[in-house]
Amino acid sequence: MADQNKRRNLVERSRLAEEAERWDDMVGFMKTLVQQGRDLSVDERNLFANAYKNYVGSKRLSWRVVASIEQQIDISNRKRDLSREYKLKIEEELKAVCQEVLQLIETFLIITIDIENKIFYMKMNGDYYRYLSEFAADSAGDHVFESAKMAYAQAYELARENLTPAHPLRLGLVLNFSVFHYEIFESHEMACEMARECLELGEEDLNNLRDVSKNDSALILQLLKDNLRLWTSEMENQAASRGFSARF
Repeated sequence: MADQNKRRNLVERSRLAEEAERWDDMVGFMKTLVQQGRDLSVDERNLFANAYKNYVGSKRLSWRVVASIEQQIDISNRKRDLSREYKLKIEEELKAVCQEVLQLIETFLIITIDIENKIFYMKMNGDYYRYLSEFAADSAGDHVFESAKMAYAQAYELARENLTPAHPLRLGLVLNFSVFHYEIFESHEMACEMARECLELGEEDLNNLRDVSKNDSALILQLLKDNLRLWTSEMENQAASRGFSARF
């Protein structure tokens, strides 16, 4: 009973921190909950993911802003040096929090026997290795690239075997996996092929959904459409600039 009350208290605090957009507090509450070593409910699982997504998201945005400043040709050498130093500080913070998420997943969560939960955590593994790959270099970069690819690929196979084509978790996985192929591996045709196949199957299956997840699925399908439209346009422009016509 005491454990149940403690879990309930942590969940309630996490929801309050979420409403207040206090992501560092929310991360702390959810980390404590995960470390209790019990399988998370769907609601708890989503709180855990949302806490770290927003916490890391603010740092990723900061990193992109500072990296952009560093690349500006009209800034002084001193400002460039300061920008580089600050960017490295943010990278260390990003590494720490991404590694914390990955460790929590590997130690407490991915051992679940629930297939949907396992897919969810494998996808999270892929996401956080992808975040690390955005600024990783040399041998460390090779490791995180391959780790992200493996986590996404394993989750993708399980999703295709166990989830319907319009299931929001399967669609969200393909959305992020295709972004990984396009932006990180620069495997543009593979990204487009993956998104196109997912759209075709997902739209056919969408009307079979009867619960609130139908809205979530429709939103992700639209994001996939937007990405595919953007990527196709970029590939056509690149091909035209080289004097070739794009083939898809």
